[in-house]
Amino acid sequence: MIPEIPEPRVPLGSPEPRGVAVVVRGAKLLVIARVLDGHEYAVLPGGGIEPGETPEEAAVRELAEECSMTGRAVRRLFDGDQGGRPASYVLVEAEGEPVLGGDEALASSPDDSYRPLWATEPELQLLGLLPEGIAELVAAEVWPLRVDEIRHDEWPLVERLWQLYQHDLSEFRHSAPDAEGSFVAGRLTAYRERDDRVGYLARRGNVPCGFALVHATGRGKPLMGEFFVTRSSRGSGVAAGFAREVLARHPGTWVIPFQDENPRAAAFRRRLAAEVLVDVAEERFEVPGKPHLPPDVWMTGTTRSA
Repeated sequence: MIPEIPEPRVPLGSPEPRGVAVVVRGAKLLVIARVLDGHEYAVLPGGGIEPGETPEEAAVRELAEECSMTGRAVRRLFDGDQGGRPASYVLVEAEGEPVLGGDEALASSPDDSYRPLWATEPELQLLGLLPEGIAELVAAEVWPLRVDEIRHDEWPLVERLWQLYQHDLSEFRHSAPDAEGSFVAGRLTAYRERDDRVGYLARRGNVPCGFALVHATGRGKPLMGEFFVTRSSRGSGVAAGFAREVLARHPGTWVIPFQDENPRAAAFRRRLAAEVLVDVAEERFEVPGKPHLPPDVWMTGTTRSA
């Protein structure tokens, strides 16, 4: 007699409505990496809503059972779908570190395993967070892009980001850190001290992810002196959203310098110009005091709303 082969179980196959805990620590989100009958994926902590429970109460309870974490529901982010069943996604403030518990710990086996871990936004794609599309929805809620003018007490933070920016540029402009291992502040100092210059700081949620430094040219046009987004935020639309916001705050004709030898930055600026500027033109100028370097490209264009 041939033994009956059981049907492979399906991720998120249970039909009951679900309360889902969204737990954030800085730039990381709590997920549970799963292996189920050969399927490797990840889910957010959560489970079925019991009779008499609210989605918020279910999310907090499931977080305690699955990850041994005490939590407090902050707010419901949105109602959606999880594998075809209704699901409410709840922002939960939690203490401690996740440790697998409850039925998940008892049932964990090589073909049905659970592993709580913290994941950055790019890692959510690598882990295969389910259901499809939920990573983008959650990220937009917990890590919204914020753009604020740099306050006086935030310049030390910008100085630290400046080191990352200068390190990126050193690949193309052949600069090096000093004997203490730091790149010189250079032009950054002028933005703290002069009234005709302004800086903007970008954050995802409460995590800094970039800066933009703007000053007026001799003809009164705003010039994008420096623009930087951290590598972990690139390729996700953050840089474009940040740049669009800065340009919108100074409607009119802009000057945006860049270097062709930095192909990724050059392509980004040209895409941005095509989206939000009109009457775009480019000129090339020698780098002051460094005739051996390729010329800078100075792109001009006018914001569409101006």
